[in-house]
Amino acid sequence: MGRTECDARNAERSAERDLLEARLDDAIAQCERGAVARLAFLNPRDQKRAERFLRARGAWEQAWLWGGYAEAERACLFLLPDYLLACLSASVDACDAEEVCALLGEEVTEAVCAIRIKGSGYRTLMHRDFLGSVLGLGIDRDAIGDIAVQDPHTAVVFCPHTLGVFLKETLVKVGNDTVKCMDYTPDEQFTDGRNYRHISDTVASERLDCVVAALCNFSRDDAQNAVRSGLVEVDFEPEERVDFVLHAPVTISVRGQGRFILRAFDGETRKGRLRLRADQLI
Repeated sequence: MGRTECDARNAERSAERDLLEARLDDAIAQCERGAVARLAFLNPRDQKRAERFLRARGAWEQAWLWGGYAEAERACLFLLPDYLLACLSASVDACDAEEVCALLGEEVTEAVCAIRIKGSGYRTLMHRDFLGSVLGLGIDRDAIGDIAVQDPHTAVVFCPHTLGVFLKETLVKVGNDTVKCMDYTPDEQFTDGRNYRHISDTVASERLDCVVAALCNFSRDDAQNAVRSGLVEVDFEPEERVDFVLHAPVTISVRGQGRFILRAFDGETRKGRLRLRADQLI
């Protein structure tokens, strides 16, 4: 990536951050007036940004992220006023999701519902097929949550209630296949259906360049070039310092190579190298 392109991306990210922080300021003010505040589906990068901002403002303990199931990647952010926090049996982040959902009632059901999209079985459907067909209806990506593919013919999309009604009435084709949309209630065993490739290796240190080299099967020089060229993100933010020290668990994205979750450093080998354990999303 050239410096001009990198500067443009940084300017864009800065503008996105400013807009998010303005929305968070409004949410804090709303919460201080005694109302539940809500931000629509945030991607993982914006969730991290929101956490840092709310922690700095002393409001993170009032925040709850919910995307329709426990491991949702995209989630709505709720800020709970003090009188509702007092009704919970534990802090909001330690509380059972079912208890918070019951407390907030319509605030949650209006923000997040699940729609099951079922094909006829005529052809295999992938995530990009479901996503493309939903966006093809004029829906913005930021307006919906995860699209969890369950099998080659079925996916569950998480979205606001109003969009759920729209999808049930409008979405009849995904790819070349006819589909039906219906309400769906995920159970406790529901997953996003993603598959991971497990990675075990050893590295000289917790430095970013060492870990990127191991995860991507790069040479040390190639890993350093990737980092310095702005191709690497750590927890969804760009990181260009090759000597940046990683603390697991952390998400690492390398453009052209995919997304990795560094799970842990599991001690040292006899030669003093660190054992690395990670997963790659496939």
